[in-house]
Amino acid sequence: MRLTGPADANAVVFDPETAELAVERDGTTLVTPSELPVEKLARQLHGVDWTGAAVSVDDPAEVAETYALPKGKARERTHRAVERTVTYDHPDADGVVEVDLRAAAEGVAFRFRVTGTAMQRHTGDETTLSLPRDTATWLTPFDEAHEASARQQPIVETDGEYCTPGLFRVDDEWLLLAEAGADGDYAAARLRAEDSGPGMTFGLPQTQMNAHFPLETPWRVAITGDLADVVESTLVTDLVDDAGFDDEWVEPGRVAWSWWSESDSPDDFERQREYVDYAADRGWEYVLVDAGWPRERAAMPDLIDYATERGIDVILWTHWTDVNTESKRAERLPTWADWGAAGVKVDFMDADDQGRMQFYDDLAEAAADHELLVNFHGSVVPTGLQRRYPHVMTYEGVMGAEYYKWSTVTPEHNCTLPFTRNVVGPMDYTPVTFSADAARTTPGHELALSVVFESALQHFADSVDEYAARPEAEGFLERVPAAWDETRFVGGYPGVEATVARRDGEEWFLGSITAGPQRIVTVDCAFLVEGDAVSDEEWTAHVVRDDGEGGLESEEWTVTGEEALDVVVPENGGFAARFER
Repeated sequence: MRLTGPADANAVVFDPETAELAVERDGTTLVTPSELPVEKLARQLHGVDWTGAAVSVDDPAEVAETYALPKGKARERTHRAVERTVTYDHPDADGVVEVDLRAAAEGVAFRFRVTGTAMQRHTGDETTLSLPRDTATWLTPFDEAHEASARQQPIVETDGEYCTPGLFRVDDEWLLLAEAGADGDYAAARLRAEDSGPGMTFGLPQTQMNAHFPLETPWRVAITGDLADVVESTLVTDLVDDAGFDDEWVEPGRVAWSWWSESDSPDDFERQREYVDYAADRGWEYVLVDAGWPRERAAMPDLIDYATERGIDVILWTHWTDVNTESKRAERLPTWADWGAAGVKVDFMDADDQGRMQFYDDLAEAAADHELLVNFHGSVVPTGLQRRYPHVMTYEGVMGAEYYKWSTVTPEHNCTLPFTRNVVGPMDYTPVTFSADAARTTPGHELALSVVFESALQHFADSVDEYAARPEAEGFLERVPAAWDETRFVGGYPGVEATVARRDGEEWFLGSITAGPQRIVTVDCAFLVEGDAVSDEEWTAHVVRDDGEGGLESEEWTVTGEEALDVVVPENGGFAARFER
């Protein structure tokens, strides 16, 4: 059985009798025939051998969906795919095992659905996908906080466990393995290298899970194509169900944040007022009061009132154990909402098991009841649930700029994230850290991260004094938004360069970052030819780049969509630009 996506590029090849699956893209086999764990699920959940099951395949069905989000790489999204379901029905079982197969324009996905009557304990699907032996990989070693740096290596040299998503190159095609819809009914996966041959298993924590029927596993997702297809993809979010509530109150925004530069400042409300004042002057939307704010004092409502009078909303930090039970949530969330807080930053979950995933669901649902935004820090990698919970604004799940406080973050790491972690969802990297002593990047590189990295709450990590000392950066950060109508990959390669353009209304913003020696970055301006624009229409490009002396300089150039910009970028440098008609 062959299932081909709408653009005729992606195909799932599936044998219902053997449950073997392969993935092809434009004639290149990206996933070689891999036996799906139908038998394992049947044995665990029904106690039967699936080889005795009757197999049926339904007719292909078109999936056509358009939806909107108040945030992310595109506010309006369209999902087109073709889907089929294969059903395994055993006469001795009290339910069936189904495999949903979906082929979309930007990749393929599959999941398992199991029906039954009584709750069962199980260890999950542990799906293994085989890959060609000459596959190159970009994989991030696994840790519970998902805060490591990816490394490039041949798949035959991989060993151990890695964070999702994983990036792979087979010949001239690219493959990103991810998951969608991992929630409290299951556990979050990590990728495990297989000793038996080149391949990756969607491994799960070594704990048993409770299966509440009907059970739907997370989607196992293969995003395929060229690097633009990967970077621009919304497939992970497309596969998740819509929100069940009105999200008009959800507002993305830029956040003034004092903890990175002044870790004792959350307890200093006079200093917090200065951050509020700066955010108000710059037109930023939020201030985050991080770990250390005094719970016993009644000053927080006064600070929130002060901020509200100036048009600034306040987000409050909390440890996850402060809200990990229904009674704690019932006490604290309405109190913070009554104070006027706009949201919470919930920190240090640092686990992927079913119990912790249930916490994510419980907290998101309770926060929605009080119209509180959520930032999950010390967290899993997102799996598209920001569609189900549009007030969940961002996740950490990344080695971000906080690491400058005790080690460093490499330019190569930054130049890999747009092709890996940030593809699957918002990323609370906390960018634009000009004053980091351990930084190997330039100011132009740091400023460009405000565009290259997507997060609906974009926490600018440095102090307000550092931004005020750099008027070129300050002016750019006054204009750059935190949510986008459109995202376009312009150029680059994992670990070497990432140039990304994003549109907000009638303006385009572009960020370019590099790792390695000085070079000329050529920006093809064809992304400007969108909608009602014409190729020879003139745009003004406001470019902020490194001045060669450790500072920044601004320039204005006139361009059209038929032209290219050549920008000289120093070692580990970058630049940011805003385009207006």
